[in-house]
Amino acid sequence: MNKTRDRLASVTIAVLLQMGFVTIFLYSLPLMTPPKKLAHEITFILPRLREAPKAGPAPRRIRPSAAVPAPNPQRPYLPPIAMPPPAADLQAFGNELFGCAPETLDKLTPEQRTHCSGPAPRGSAAATEPPSLVKDLPRREAELAARNTPARVPCASLRTQALGFSGQQTTAIVDPLCALNGWLNGFGGLPP
Repeated sequence: MNKTRDRLASVTIAVLLQMGFVTIFLYSLPLMTPPKKLAHEITFILPRLREAPKAGPAPRRIRPSAAVPAPNPQRPYLPPIAMPPPAADLQAFGNELFGCAPETLDKLTPEQRTHCSGPAPRGSAAATEPPSLVKDLPRREAELAARNTPARVPCASLRTQALGFSGQQTTAIVDPLCALNGWLNGFGGLPP
């Protein structure tokens, strides 16, 4: 009987402990309440109406006398109308607009071409590049060639392998004997 009573007490304590944990868990949850539904109404506050003035006798109409002149509205001031430019100016404007067309550039003199801007047809003298601002042209060309040349690493090479449908894999390979020789004797005369 002692065993049964001990087991019953153990089960009761375990159940109460579990119920305590569940209760603490439930109380720790945030309380979620639906938002309050606000009434959808509009309130208009209107001012009080004033009493309308009582109508008295109708006012008498006064006839205008002949001695009082009627008011004369003045005309608004308008600026003078601009005159169109003379025809010679329009001709120069038209030549400037249409004289520099690509199809007519070959017919223009070099002096007239200097007034034209924009692209010129191929093969015409107007299609030359603007003069260079570089003072030391051979040095600039050498700098550009060095910048556009791929980097050279002595005793190293790149090997590319095809990997089926997934593409290619590039691997860097270093020759250890070449690297040791370059370390001991310098890399000056070694092949890339």
